[in-house]
Amino acid sequence: MVYSDGKEVIKKMLEINMEVDKGIPFLNLEGILNDKTFKKFGEEINYLLYNQGFHYFVLDFTNLGNVEERVYESIQSKLAEIFLNCGQVVLCGISHREKIGFSKEQLYYVNQKQDAFKYLYL
Repeated sequence: MVYSDGKEVIKKMLEINMEVDKGIPFLNLEGILNDKTFKKFGEEINYLLYNQGFHYFVLDFTNLGNVEERVYESIQSKLAEIFLNCGQVVLCGISHREKIGFSKEQLYYVNQKQDAFKYLYL
């Protein structure tokens, strides 16, 4: 069913499943990440960062079907916001590392999300 405000369509386009392991939130993203669905992603990060006080994140892009080109800049901005709050991020399953950037002490890339604990620990 599609509501007049389009929220149901966005929900189907991006699913965010979160689990917390050893005090670190793992956000598993499924679907499509574009300008419209990025808002949902950004709101989830903001809630965890500012309301729940998390500073370490694992973002799993493995099950994303598509990431639109113009969204990479928005991802970079959201990562910078996390870093400015003394945070660290592990990205899993993303093939375009050059579009996100590199930071030796705050941003890490892994192929499998369980490898995140090699870089993040409380």
